[in-house]
This record gives sequence, structure tokens and C-alpha cells, in this order.
Amino acid sequence: MDAAALAQFEARAAQAEQRLAVLEAKLAGGSGSGAVDTSRYVAELQSLKGVLLAAAAEQEALEKRVAELESENSKLRYQCLHLKRAVTESDEKLAALQAGK
Repeated sequence: MDAAALAQFEARAAQAEQRLAVLEAKLAGGSGSGAVDTSRYVAELQSLKGVLLAAAAEQEALEKRVAELESENSKLRYQCLHLKRAVTESDEKLAALQAGK
């Protein structure tokens, strides 16, 4: 995944954290409107916690994948450098042999 996808996951996680903070503030405020509202808030908090944990796990997996891809990219660049150097040397040797004939 690219940086844009990672940014989307971070934005969703931040939004979930904000919603969680609002609900926690409402619960801490003691609105006193009854147990029905409290149970609804608890259910919403649990739902948000699940979303937040899933987003965090997905972000961690994406960060690991990015690290793997960066490592692979580095290795491939190294191989390309040496292959290019070998081709150049071979071309020079061939040109020298053809000039010597």
C-alpha cells in the first residue's frame, strides 16, 4: 500500500479516537438520563474500540509491508547497479577484441 492508504487509515483511527473521547466525556459528565443511554454509549465505545484496534493492526501490517518492499527495492537497485557495470565491462571488452582484429 502507498502513503495515501496509510494516511486514510491514520485519519480513520484519529476520527475513532475523537468519537471515543466524546463518548467518554459524556459518560464522565454523568448526564443522568438513565441506564438505556449508558448501555448505548458502552456499546458504541466497544464498537469504536474494535474499529480502532482493527485499524491499528492494519496500519502495523502495512508498515511492515512497506519496510519489506523498501528492503527488496534496495536489493534490486544493488543488483541493477552491478548488472549494468558487468554489461558495460563486457561491451568494452568486446569492442577491444573487435578493434584488435
